[in-house]
Amino acid sequence: MFSAQLKERQMIVEKVLFNALKYKQPSHAYLFVGPKGSKMVETAILLAQSLVCKHADPWACEECDSCHRIKDGIYADLVIIDGSEKSIKKEDILHMQEQFSKTALESYGKKIYIIIGAENASTEALNSLLKFLEEPSGHDTYAILISEKPERLLETIVSRCQTLTFKAQDRDVLMESLKEFDLEPYELHLLTQMVNDQEELMELKDSEEFRACLTHFGEFIDEYNKAPYLGELYLQNSVLKRKDAQSDRQRLTLFLNIGMMFFKDVLFKTNTTSSVWKNRMNQLPRQLKPLTAFTLFNESVHKISTNANLGLLIDALLYQLKEEEV
Repeated sequence: MFSAQLKERQMIVEKVLFNALKYKQPSHAYLFVGPKGSKMVETAILLAQSLVCKHADPWACEECDSCHRIKDGIYADLVIIDGSEKSIKKEDILHMQEQFSKTALESYGKKIYIIIGAENASTEALNSLLKFLEEPSGHDTYAILISEKPERLLETIVSRCQTLTFKAQDRDVLMESLKEFDLEPYELHLLTQMVNDQEELMELKDSEEFRACLTHFGEFIDEYNKAPYLGELYLQNSVLKRKDAQSDRQRLTLFLNIGMMFFKDVLFKTNTTSSVWKNRMNQLPRQLKPLTAFTLFNESVHKISTNANLGLLIDALLYQLKEEEV
């Protein structure tokens, strides 16, 4: 049962929500903030289940028909908007408002919406969301916003929500879970820096995309160290396959995240037993300013989430890197 996992992993969050449900005083607007892998989406689903489950005590049973339909995203009075991989547009919020303006279809009468990756909403979408928070369709409407980067949200939206902060899973626990696998030390380091959840960690370590992107980034650095234009050619021709736009977005995001971790390690002079990666770290400052590179890679990850053209994004990234060469 996820409620038991929540109590173990996020004790403070669990206690706050447990008491709110127990005393029938849940907030009408929650903002969940925390790192990727901290189980915010799963908690939002559990909270939604608990608001309508007839067996709730106070957590949902997670097994009845209503609980299953909420988990599967087919509960009639639940709207989930996922901005984790694409920008949330004003039309998405207006469509939700239109749905909620109608009479509730389920017998419980409660309407719930969950917005994942709320920070990836456009300014127009955020303004529409703010208006909806200020003027909900009824007293039985509940909002759960989820954000890894709440600083990108409007302050007026944050002020109208009860904020609950989720903590990352202990890195030592993650490291321990990988000891039995034959991983190169720097791979182990990157994995535990990029992922905060054990299940996601196991999935990523076996991912062909992770291996491919790790290889691509290493070769990109090697080529860039020979000559910047060689690195540019490599990145333009090797990372994007230009067949499936969604796969390209995920692949480039993973590539950029690996790069961000690498540049951070250069900045903080992280020690590694990998001679290959140690050489790359030692050579990089001769070609690039690591802080600038980290910033540009981070900005590029955000632009991907707003549906930026990937080809133009790479061109802009390479141009800015070239402008900042030492």
